[in-house]
Amino acid sequence: MTDYLKSILNAFHDLLFVFTSDGIIEDYITSNHEDELILPKEAFLGNHFEDVLPQQVSKKIKRAFLEIDQGKHKYMFDYSIEVKGEKQWYNAVLSKIDIGEEPRYLGAVRNITARKNQELLLRGILNNSPGGILVLQAVRDSEDRIIEFEITHASKSVEILTGATEKELVGQKISSIVEDSAKEITMEKFRSVVETENPVEFQYQHKNEKGEVFWYHSKIAKYRDGVVSTFMDITKQKKTEDDLAGKNEELKELNRQKDKLFSVISHDLRNAVGGTKGVYDILMNDYQNLSKDEIFEYLQILSTSSKNTFELMENLLVWSRNQFQEITIDIEKIYLANLTESIFDMVRSYAENKGINLKNQVQAAAFVYADANMTNTILRNLITNALKFSNPGDEVIVQSEILDDEVKISVIDEGVGIENKAIEKVLNKKITYTTSGTNGEKGSGLGLDLCLDFAEILGGTIQVQSEPGKGSTFTVTIPIHPVN
Repeated sequence: MTDYLKSILNAFHDLLFVFTSDGIIEDYITSNHEDELILPKEAFLGNHFEDVLPQQVSKKIKRAFLEIDQGKHKYMFDYSIEVKGEKQWYNAVLSKIDIGEEPRYLGAVRNITARKNQELLLRGILNNSPGGILVLQAVRDSEDRIIEFEITHASKSVEILTGATEKELVGQKISSIVEDSAKEITMEKFRSVVETENPVEFQYQHKNEKGEVFWYHSKIAKYRDGVVSTFMDITKQKKTEDDLAGKNEELKELNRQKDKLFSVISHDLRNAVGGTKGVYDILMNDYQNLSKDEIFEYLQILSTSSKNTFELMENLLVWSRNQFQEITIDIEKIYLANLTESIFDMVRSYAENKGINLKNQVQAAAFVYADANMTNTILRNLITNALKFSNPGDEVIVQSEILDDEVKISVIDEGVGIENKAIEKVLNKKITYTTSGTNGEKGSGLGLDLCLDFAEILGGTIQVQSEPGKGSTFTVTIPIHPVN
């Protein structure tokens, strides 16, 4: 080898070995790296590499020769040895060279201790992190566009969080481990971080092989030509947030119920009792000056007022018990025609005073297995409402329809009807909606709330069909047999 060529090789940062085909070290160029030799230079030349190199290095060299002889272009490996009492890391690259008739092997060895120490430090940080950490390298096409990301490092926490080991993850493409629904957005975020160098963070769901759903909070930052992604399991935090949101909704509902309760007590009930007291005061103070007809008229007013107050009190007590979940359910067989007739008996005087005709067209065979008190409350309130909004000469009809596994009960009136916008309010328990009846009857809105609640408890529904000026039809559907 000429002095000129040797001077060029000596300028390299690598240690250069030349091996014969039978493993003899023929040349060793290292004039700039004498301090890294484990033996004097003369001890290497002319000796077999197994006689002068550490056993773990010799094994890797033998493997390299075998791979190269089988057609591999080059063979690379890392190893560590102790030099002057300190551990040093090296990267070796072996390849075949043609020199004369007999082939030779060239080994280029570079000290990578600084880089290796950085990698080991990074790995220590990765493995001691409570969250999972993945390091990913960008994969580019021939036009230098990022088409994929490949995992190069994975922390121990990743295995704890996902169940996949580092060995299973390293070398995997990100598209192969991310769920199909999240692939596009994941690639978009990773590309954006590499191209803009702006870190991002987001939350996402992941379903494991058992079908269990986990929530993670991820942060992504640029690292070399790729990204480092950290993620924490926030499933418990998410559950706590959902629980708190549910509790907040319950609290809002309790406040709404409290406001409605206070409103009824302070306004509707007070007015009802106050009105009755006013009539009593007139009778007591002017009794001797009133005619029998006038006294009878006042007694009719008292009767109506007392009936309305009693009905309001009953609805208020039942509604309060229901809101505080003190209602018990007793299932029994209920013949709906008989129940309708008993309710008609309760409201008949009210209907006659308003000049309204009651018609019970419920089939004799119509029955359900349900709670009698709840079913009674539903029908009584619907029938009372129909009377409230009917005019003299109108009819209130109760009809039934027996289906395979449920019965429909319709309360039909010919009264003032309801506008479409108002129907939405009527069926919304979160809105207290009430209007005066055709004789100025006041209402609290509790009755229909009870109907909606009890129909839901019984596994049924309530539907409304109405047209202003042509009356309304309230249809409650109740399962024949009770639901769980």
